Amino acid sequence: MVITNQNKGKSFLLILGLYFTVYFYIGILPANIDNLITDLSGTTQSGIGLVIVLRLVSGTISLLVFGYFSESLSDRFGKKRVFLLTNAFSIAFNGLIIFSMNYSYFLILSIATSIANGAFLPVGFSMVSELYTAKERGKKFGMLQFSLVLGNGLGVALGGLVGWRFGFIINFIMGILCLGGYFMYGYEPQQTDSESGVRDYDYKITISNVLRLLKTKTVAGIFISVFCYGIAISTLANWGIFYLTSQLGSETEAILLYSITGLGALPGAIIGGELGDIYFHSGKPRARIYISLGGLILGICLLLSFYLQPLLLLGFFGYFFISFANGNQFALYSDVSAPELRGTVNALSGIMLNIGGITGNMLVSTLIRSNLLHLSIILVLVIWLLGSFSWIIPYFFYNQESESQRAILVISEKLV
Repeated sequence: MVITNQNKGKSFLLILGLYFTVYFYIGILPANIDNLITDLSGTTQSGIGLVIVLRLVSGTISLLVFGYFSESLSDRFGKKRVFLLTNAFSIAFNGLIIFSMNYSYFLILSIATSIANGAFLPVGFSMVSELYTAKERGKKFGMLQFSLVLGNGLGVALGGLVGWRFGFIINFIMGILCLGGYFMYGYEPQQTDSESGVRDYDYKITISNVLRLLKTKTVAGIFISVFCYGIAISTLANWGIFYLTSQLGSETEAILLYSITGLGALPGAIIGGELGDIYFHSGKPRARIYISLGGLILGICLLLSFYLQPLLLLGFFGYFFISFANGNQFALYSDVSAPELRGTVNALSGIMLNIGGITGNMLVSTLIRSNLLHLSIILVLVIWLLGSFSWIIPYFFYNQESESQRAILVISEKLV
């Protein structure tokens, strides 16, 4: 297939659609905790907590495995085939979970789905990096964050409205449509033209590759923030409705408020990534860091206020500003990482997010037993606020590391 902007556009939209279904699936559970306890024999609140933690653990292990094998598999079979196959397994497990009759069946299929979903970051995100140049990536990764938030929000809203079985049915149908679309129209990505001379690499997640990335100060600084982000955002995603219900006295009102405030992240992700791209075009690439750090500090402070006093505008603008970092984050990864490390850096970012999520959910589960839910929510937000200041590290090192990487690519092209 000859690459055209139309081909790239179709491929990217279908990737967005599949990413949407991953987070629509995740959003169904928090809105149906009481329904799952009622419908599935052997289900308890602590059992739901175990599902959440094991989904994160299995997803993390899967990211490591796919981070190690995905690029060698892609070199052998093509990224498109690997991407289609892993998403097919995810959608198939989503279809089977509809028929869950007890807690054990639900738990096993939840873990299986998370394992299949683990391929998305190392495979899907590296595909986006190869479809678009550095000047375009901020907006595209912002759109992926838009898809994530929209999927999760609609999963919560529709899942709460129609119940968990019908929610999974809806997601299964959407997944089949997106998968079929990518099978027919999806493009097999290659490295962008500016990197076209660089081909032969070992893409596996190895200790040496991880150490190479951690020596990149820009990546290491963002990873600290991502870990703290995972502590807070995963906790809020899984326990936010439960917390707001205790504050408002109504689950329906809590779902509605949580869903509407979360919509703020949709324009935030796009605007943040686009602002980063605009400044990149104007010769100010480090502006991505200002935008991200400023958005995080302001957004987290607004969310702290929201969870202390649930007012819609506080929550909406809190989620709006915290989303500025997402598109810029992955664009920065691409700028300072060698092409062979992009799958690795995206996978490790997901792993840091999941480890943070595991930490946050275990912390909240422990404090809930002592009737300290309110304290746990505030605590994870404070941890996130403190961790966001690690974005200062890229401020000092990004220009040097990105220029060094561009110089290496130029030299590599001349040697090919």
